[in-house]
Amino acid sequence: MVNRLATVTSPYLRQHKDNPVDWWPWSKEAFAEARRRDVPVLLSIGYSTCHWCHVMAHESFEDEAIAGLINENYLPIKIDREELPDIDAYYMNALQAMRGQGGWPMTIFATPEGSPFYAGTYFPPAPRGNLPAFTQVLSAVSQTWTDRRAEVTEMTQRMDRGLADMASAVSDALPAEAASELLSGEELDSAAESLLDSYDPAWGGFGKAPKFPPLMNLMQLLATFVRLGGTTSARGESADGRVGEALAPGAVDRLGADGHLEGELVLDCLIAVRSTFARIASGGMRDQVRGGIARYSVDRQWFVPHFEKMLYDNALYLRAAVQWAKVERALNPASKWLALAEREVTDTAGFLIADMSDGDRFIAALDADSLNAAGVLEEGVAYVVTPEEFAEVGEEGLLQLVDSPAAGELSGSVVAAIRIIDWLGMDDVPFDEEHPAPWTTSATAAQRDGLREMLDKRAQPARDEKTITEWNSLAITALAEAALYTGASEAVLHTGGAGTTDVAGAPGDSADTDSSEDWGSTAVHLWGAMVERFGGAGARIDVRRSFTGDTPGPGQAGLADWAQFIAAGITVRQLPESSVRVSDLMSLSASMFADFTAEGETLKVFDSMGDEFLGVRASDPVDNTVPSGRSAAAEVALLLAEIGVDGSAESGQTGNASVSTSSGGAAPADDLSTGGLLDLRDRLLGVYRALAGRAPRGCGHALWQSERALNPVRVATRDAELNRIATRHPAVTLITAETGVPAEDGSEVEVPDGTAIVCQGTQCSLPVSTAEDLIALLGA
Repeated sequence: MVNRLATVTSPYLRQHKDNPVDWWPWSKEAFAEARRRDVPVLLSIGYSTCHWCHVMAHESFEDEAIAGLINENYLPIKIDREELPDIDAYYMNALQAMRGQGGWPMTIFATPEGSPFYAGTYFPPAPRGNLPAFTQVLSAVSQTWTDRRAEVTEMTQRMDRGLADMASAVSDALPAEAASELLSGEELDSAAESLLDSYDPAWGGFGKAPKFPPLMNLMQLLATFVRLGGTTSARGESADGRVGEALAPGAVDRLGADGHLEGELVLDCLIAVRSTFARIASGGMRDQVRGGIARYSVDRQWFVPHFEKMLYDNALYLRAAVQWAKVERALNPASKWLALAEREVTDTAGFLIADMSDGDRFIAALDADSLNAAGVLEEGVAYVVTPEEFAEVGEEGLLQLVDSPAAGELSGSVVAAIRIIDWLGMDDVPFDEEHPAPWTTSATAAQRDGLREMLDKRAQPARDEKTITEWNSLAITALAEAALYTGASEAVLHTGGAGTTDVAGAPGDSADTDSSEDWGSTAVHLWGAMVERFGGAGARIDVRRSFTGDTPGPGQAGLADWAQFIAAGITVRQLPESSVRVSDLMSLSASMFADFTAEGETLKVFDSMGDEFLGVRASDPVDNTVPSGRSAAAEVALLLAEIGVDGSAESGQTGNASVSTSSGGAAPADDLSTGGLLDLRDRLLGVYRALAGRAPRGCGHALWQSERALNPVRVATRDAELNRIATRHPAVTLITAETGVPAEDGSEVEVPDGTAIVCQGTQCSLPVSTAEDLIALLGA
């Protein structure tokens, strides 16, 4: 038997290289072989850190008898959903159409033409509950293929038509007028109210268990809070009535401590964000020892995680924590809430660099499973501890073990820090240099050090070393935003004193500049490394979906890969040490919009270039675990328009040769001037009018971009201290070194040294030179 998986780029496929199953990777040759043999295709789709994928592999794909049944009657194909997201999406639609729900491992039975006719997820080796044995399924499907081929043909024709219709349903269902106009403030208010209808006041988050961290929705709510005047009310600028009293100094810190909503939208946005962040940050889903969060919580309380750690979750968590910290700093720069927000920023950024970076890239994920003392793979064994082990490291600090029925199958208990919730709600417990945050005490530090030393001795979870462009870009953006927030600049002024809070959790000096400079330099380095992998500056850029080492994976880059890559470049460009050029970003954007959009009655948007075998180009606007390609592209259009590309002189942005792209087409809205980009932004976001009120949990990133698009603010400055103020202000969309606004003579309006100019569109303020004047302009 030929081992076709031994040299593939996917770590997931290589996990199956020694199976007795005669696996093929996804290819036209595999389907041609199925046609030659006249057998159906068995598609098994998963990813390397998928717990139930491991279980099914061990129970069935490593079993000689089951493998023999598969090899005799099927052409088996293994697919890494992360390398080939368009293939995964196509068959996931089929699975959901047949079963009403999806998941991984995904098990699809298809014709040699790729048409699905039976589907499921995990099948056990013997009947279990309502699940048939995998051998029963294999035998039944094979018999149907042999004896009732006409039924199979009829079913596949129906499914093919349904999947083709599904691929174009979103664009076809949108009248032109619905997609051409940005959502209004009233519509965004309604979306926030609809989202809050599913808020869990006892434990934060939305809906019931299992709970996924709703990070994009949290950023949406923070933006709604700012738009509704939450941060200005806290300064007394519109402090009238109940809202003014609740947001007044001395009162605002009490909001969210018990998690219950007040019935006022502006207050409820802040309460839901605070409660959700606090519950996640203090629970077991958040790794209290090393930092970072797991993929989701099995229980409602955020106590027991599904232990795999994904790069995209942690990147989005860092982005959301930065946005939260900006709001808390505007409300009260000496509050417990800000201390917690900055703890999440610092620990998550540190985790990304320490545990998920690899030289010039980020890895994709850390597995949920690792080897236990008996040498058997077990979920969570690298993280849980017994009461006896915990007693050895001491029980005097903040950390403690939590009990939950969801932890029944674990070999130990999960470590959490749930007393943070009590601390946040205790008005009588002071917070100052004499009374620091509980996670900074010597007892807690001893607990954390002891636990880390203990856990480091265990077998560690496997690392998925793939480089996913979309996820790397998300992480680079998050690191750059964290660096900007904390003042990553050699010239930043350390003013100290009142109004600043350090990341250690007590009022005092400004944030840890050494850490933030590391984050900024890492972001700059990793974005440059991506450019080099795609061909390098001065070469023709060929964006790819994934790499393993320096070898590209089999999948073409999709819209989400392109958009997140460009967004990362825009964000990195705001760092002082960056040399990213606007012309490069424009060239990349022109290529992206040409390849993934098309003009029609509405703007058609495609998520992928289309698989050469299936020939279907998906178009799904839903923000799921990551932003959709469409909403990510909308962020690119928004940020590029704010740069003011029409007149950008790119002052100070030298050092890179221009980047050319491989696209030969013209962008559908080939006017990528500021006005053209704003129109494109509105057409990309207008689609979400249909989803905003009915399914806001499925368009959090799009709603966040819609909030930002209503009143984007950019600050043009080269002054380090004014830059620091701007990067920490929750209303600012973009920081630039130039105004991007043409002067009367056609040149660009310059920013005088030592000043800042605040712009909204082409309307710019006069230059200001003091912190007080800049803050006043931003609060206007």
